[in-house]
Amino acid sequence: MHRFYWIIDDVLAGCSRPGANGGEVDRDLTTLSEYGVGALLSLTETALPRGAMERHGLLGLHVPVDDFHAPTTTQVLDALAFLDDCRATSTPVAVHCLAGQGRTGTVLAAYLIRGGLSAEQAIADVRAICPGAIEAARQTAALMGWAAERPWMV
Repeated sequence: MHRFYWIIDDVLAGCSRPGANGGEVDRDLTTLSEYGVGALLSLTETALPRGAMERHGLLGLHVPVDDFHAPTTTQVLDALAFLDDCRATSTPVAVHCLAGQGRTGTVLAAYLIRGGLSAEQAIADVRAICPGAIEAARQTAALMGWAAERPWMV
């Protein structure tokens, strides 16, 4: 596994795509299981193989987001609902894109914003743990917009 980090210890993590950087998907999914992860939110354009997820007993949701883009409001609401479902069942969850920085950091920061942090503080908190996270201006802009509009309150 190229990158793995907890944003909320034993609850919510970010990581690179299992199998990225020459790794094997099954080996990386085993590593995630060893870290205690029970669910995986995938933000890459293509989903991980369903069979691999099932072999490792991982719950999953695939929300495809183009690289260097932010999820749409609908996509972020779907992602947050999945994260909430995992938290409600005490299932530690990891969010991944390709490198575990841009799209992943954006969703992790959105979760923190929805929990009450300002966009600036959420971005700073995620970047303190994963330098380089939230790497595109459009991702920062989306977080600022969600913090102002609070679409999860509708």
